[in-house]
Amino acid sequence: MKRIVAVCALTALVAACGNGPRETEDETDGGGTPTTPTDPTNPLAVPEAIAGDLDSISFDASTNTLTVTGLSQDGVPLVNEYRHVSTSFVDGYETFTGQNDPLGRHATAFVASRDGVQAGVVLTGPQFNTFFGGAFFERSGAYVAPTAPESRFDVTYYGNYAAGLNTAGPETDIFPTPGVDEDVNTPEQAAYVRGLMFVNVDLNEMSVEGEIYDRTAVTGAGNFDMQDIVLIDGTLTGEGTFSGNIELDESDISFPDSGTGQDIGDFAGVIGGPSGEFMAGGTRVTEVLEDFDNEIEIGVFVLDLCVAGNTDPICVNALQP
Repeated sequence: MKRIVAVCALTALVAACGNGPRETEDETDGGGTPTTPTDPTNPLAVPEAIAGDLDSISFDASTNTLTVTGLSQDGVPLVNEYRHVSTSFVDGYETFTGQNDPLGRHATAFVASRDGVQAGVVLTGPQFNTFFGGAFFERSGAYVAPTAPESRFDVTYYGNYAAGLNTAGPETDIFPTPGVDEDVNTPEQAAYVRGLMFVNVDLNEMSVEGEIYDRTAVTGAGNFDMQDIVLIDGTLTGEGTFSGNIELDESDISFPDSGTGQDIGDFAGVIGGPSGEFMAGGTRVTEVLEDFDNEIEIGVFVLDLCVAGNTDPICVNALQP
């Protein structure tokens, strides 16, 4: 497993960092070998950088039940059934939280599913200077390529984006700790990110690119606008999987002085559904908030294919000849 150190703001959130961040280090399975959350021989495996501490997420949409495997603070795989939150924190995703007792780590999860694909992200809140988390996605059934509009070679997927952020978030669903000394390092909820997303897939050149935009960080110190980020250099395989790099969007006029053109992370995912009409995947990025240090965002997306009749402006424009 990898521990995620706490994010420190240069201004507003210094108090959330406790005694300050520690260096990230790999944990092992006890025999000196770093644990690997996914099977590298499986073409549908989630890349380790995105999976993080997770072994799997199992979401039953019919019963709103979520089971998380592998997320723990000590390297021992655990299976935890999380509690469903009736009002989702992020549009398009079911929200779940997990906490064993008032002094135990609190975790927040966002999940979504479609016919043949599902994806989710989990991140614990800050405690003892560290976080744990990761994203997971999967597909059932064989890959069926989407059908492009007539005389076209490309398709577009669109929808909502959700992510965990390694700083303290709003305390809306956490056990109280009455009578505990204020010096005790009690758990907190994780901050999170909400946004919108679209992805273009070139079915001839097997390339993938896109953008995550209208991004907001929801933290315990308030909400912060975030710079748009772009998915670049993505490659689609014959198995219907894809991966690529992420950069800050240099065209985002709200952040004219930020660094651009630098690799800040990775994305990966799968295309699924009976006719390739859905996309699911995950992200991991850093350096996504101005005036913050050590920030890490772990995100997830479950998107729909733009088809004739969609009224979302992304699809209306994407389907024009």
